[in-house]
Amino acid sequence: MASSINRFDKRSATQRLSELINNLTIDEIRILTRLLNNWEKRDQRRHPRTPCSIITEYMVGDQAHKDIIRNISLGGAFIESGHLFPVNLKISQSFFFPNFEIPIRSKSKIIWTGSNGFGVQFNILEHEK
Repeated sequence: MASSINRFDKRSATQRLSELINNLTIDEIRILTRLLNNWEKRDQRRHPRTPCSIITEYMVGDQAHKDIIRNISLGGAFIESGHLFPVNLKISQSFFFPNFEIPIRSKSKIIWTGSNGFGVQFNILEHEK
């Protein structure tokens, strides 16, 4: 019964939204389009990402992998990879920043996956002593 209520609510909301858009003037449609374009382009991450090409080595279970970090922030990174891993999988990874002699080690969690890689959230950043 709850699923039929949810389907009705979604359909009803979609119909109301469609009616609202159909009743907008041309100027209102232009304003709405501009607002939606700006909203879509906005980076909603807490920490901005910086493009890079950093080799990372990581462990998934007892399997070692090596791929490239394509962008990075204080909170996480995008790793370009041909491997398909599930969301919420925990990995151990290490990488070097340019001009650093000490590797950065992280216990990371995969928070999203795509066809060309996955995004990780750094949980614990460590450095070798």
